[in-house]
Amino acid sequence: LLFVYVQFFTSAPTCFDRQMNGSERGVDCGGTCALLCKADTRSPVVLWARTFAVAPGVYTAAAYVQNPNIGAAARKVAYTFQLFDERNLLVSERIGVLDIPPVATVPFIDPNISVGNRTVSKAIFSFTAEPVWQRTGALPILRTTNQYLAADASTLSATIQNESVADAEKVIVAAVLFDTQGVARAASRSLIERIPRKASQNVVFTWGGGVPNIIRAEITVLPSF
Repeated sequence: LLFVYVQFFTSAPTCFDRQMNGSERGVDCGGTCALLCKADTRSPVVLWARTFAVAPGVYTAAAYVQNPNIGAAARKVAYTFQLFDERNLLVSERIGVLDIPPVATVPFIDPNISVGNRTVSKAIFSFTAEPVWQRTGALPILRTTNQYLAADASTLSATIQNESVADAEKVIVAAVLFDTQGVARAASRSLIERIPRKASQNVVFTWGGGVPNIIRAEITVLPSF
């Protein structure tokens, strides 16, 4: 009976016991826990949001989101893209969930938004729920090499190198093209199911007919966590 009493009342604190104990800064958060306390995190910042016509009645929406929580990530964050016409009337709304990996700037790219015969003039990107931040374990070391942008910006290619000792699974590669004024003019994304350890994978993005006045391309590699 004494053994049971000692075991129950002196068990080591954990990050899942619904109590604030050990090194925690809150209930089951902070300290050695992977979950970060809300008071120790900051909300993500939407740097910009734009839409790009890719075919008659079809748009791609894109946004750059800044993750101000260094080394932290959030899973299944609910968001919405709202597309408006020149009269500021809502044309279409895309609702979804995405992961925010522990990188400084995260491109959100939503393709194939059908708007019928409407014309989109602007987009608003926003989060519909507060992200829950957590520290992640070791992530694959992924490097972008051999980046090449065609003169007419019709093709962007690169090699994604996995320098880790473990395979990288479900790697999202996002590409954004910028004009001479630094304004985004096109965006695309690709999913690489698997890059074996110490191996590489080529990725190619295409824009039919090219994109005028493009001088810079940014490729962001988003590892799964």
